[in-house]
Amino acid sequence: MKKIFLAASALVSAMALSSAAQAADVVVSGYDWTGFYLGANAGVAWNNSELDGDFRYNGDRVNELENQLEGDQAAFTGGAMLGYNWQMDQIVLGVETDFNFLGFSDDNERNAEGTYDGVPYSASNKVSFDADWYGTIRGRLGFAVDNMLFYGTGGLAYGHMEADSKIKVTNERTQDVYKWDGSADTVNWGWTVGAGMEYGIENWSLGVEYLFVDLGSADWDNDSNVDLSQYDLEAEGNADFQFSVVRATAKLRF
Repeated sequence: MKKIFLAASALVSAMALSSAAQAADVVVSGYDWTGFYLGANAGVAWNNSELDGDFRYNGDRVNELENQLEGDQAAFTGGAMLGYNWQMDQIVLGVETDFNFLGFSDDNERNAEGTYDGVPYSASNKVSFDADWYGTIRGRLGFAVDNMLFYGTGGLAYGHMEADSKIKVTNERTQDVYKWDGSADTVNWGWTVGAGMEYGIENWSLGVEYLFVDLGSADWDNDSNVDLSQYDLEAEGNADFQFSVVRATAKLRF
C-alpha cells in the first residue's frame, strides 16, 4: 500500500512538471509569488496504518488469537498553514508548516475457542486505533507560469496516535478469567512527500495538494490482571502509522 501511494505521489509530481514544462512557452506576466502567507485546508485522508496484536504460549504464537487491523477508512481532515515563498524568475522556493485535525478511528475484535495442553478455553482479542491530529514542516520547489504554480514538497511530519489491544482468556474448566491490556499513546515523528498546484488571484491563491505521510511505528507489551510469571505467556502489539491526504487549499499572501 505504501508503495502505491508513493507511486501516486511521483505520478502527480511528474504530471505537474510536465504541465509546467509545456506551459513554459507562455509569456510570463510577472505575477509575483514572493512573500508570507496564511491559509487553510480541507480534504480527505485515507488511513494506510496497520496494527497487530498477538499472543504467545511457550514461545509459540497462538494463531487463533492473532488479530490485525488494516486501516482502509477515509476521514475528514482540515487545518491551518503558514509559509513563505521566494520567486527567482519562474522558480519558486518555499517553506511551509501546517497543523491539522485528523479523524481516524477503527477497531476489530477476534474470538476463538480451542484446547491447549488438554485445557479448553474461549478467548477474544480486540485491537483499536485512533489518530486525531498531525502537522508538517516542509520545503517546496515550484515552477511558476503566469498565475499558475506547480510544485513538489517534502519534509518532516509529526502526529498523535493511540493504539491498544485487549486480550481475554477464559479457562472453561475452572472458569478463571485472565486479561491482558496494552497500549501506546504517543506523538510520532516521520516524513512526508507530495505535490500540488495553485492558482493566484490578486493576493489570494487556491490550490489542490496530495501528501503521503509516514509517522513510523509504536510497540507495546500487554500486562496481565493476575501474576502469571510461572507460565510462559506473552501478549504484545505494534502499530505502523501512515496515511495519504488529498486536500484543497486557500491562502492569503501579504
